[in-house]
Amino acid sequence: MPRFMPTMSALLLAGSLSATSAAYARGGFASENPFAAEHIEALPPEIQRKLSARASACGNKAAAAHYFSVTIGANGEQFLSLHFEEFSCRERTTLCQDDLCLHEVYLRSRGRHRLVFSVHARDLRMVEVDGVIGLDVTGGSARGRYQWSGRRFVRMSTRKE
Repeated sequence: MPRFMPTMSALLLAGSLSATSAAYARGGFASENPFAAEHIEALPPEIQRKLSARASACGNKAAAAHYFSVTIGANGEQFLSLHFEEFSCRERTTLCQDDLCLHEVYLRSRGRHRLVFSVHARDLRMVEVDGVIGLDVTGGSARGRYQWSGRRFVRMSTRKE
């Protein structure tokens, strides 16, 4: 058994060097384009259509960074948030004003997604507390905590930043 150890170690080392070499051959991890059409193409068709229209207003093709869309679910409900600071847009002012960018939240209902919350903010984070979905909004006049009422998001409190 011990005579196989050096061989196994050599195989593991060779495999990791091969993977690292392949990454450098493609230009390395850091040089990869952060905005990709694949992040849009993975979204539901009705949202893709809306994003195509936004991309036209931006003056470029629809592309986004990895964390452009985030999903969360609780009690059989599924929400999807879009963070437009992560959306490729040549005409940035169509989506952002200073450091406040558009954020949208969609509810999946009957196989479709409908817009249930929209705000210009510095950030929007979806949270689940005791089976209820909430939103933490930072920046802008809509900052604060919101909670899903079953029909819409209702402001719970105003936070100071």
